Amino acid sequence: MRAPIRVAVLECDTPLDNTKAKYGGYGGVFEALLWSSAKALGRPETIDPQSGLEISKWNVMEDRYPELEDIDAVLISGSIPSRMFPG
Repeated sequence: MRAPIRVAVLECDTPLDNTKAKYGGYGGVFEALLWSSAKALGRPETIDPQSGLEISKWNVMEDRYPELEDIDAVLISGSIPSRMFPG
């Protein structure tokens, strides 16, 4: 059995209210997409849809980041609106 792929989702913004209510944040959106993609792939020898992913969510707006040795991949989600950085 292969070790799971450890994906860190870096949440760089807060989604719209409906999305936040359904998924809890961008991490939840991408978690759902990654799991459904693994299942749709239909190749359990490549990635098992039940145990092939280990997804962690990190709110980088609160200065929370994973340790690099604890992850295999990074997914960066959202973007802080430009109004946060007046020019």
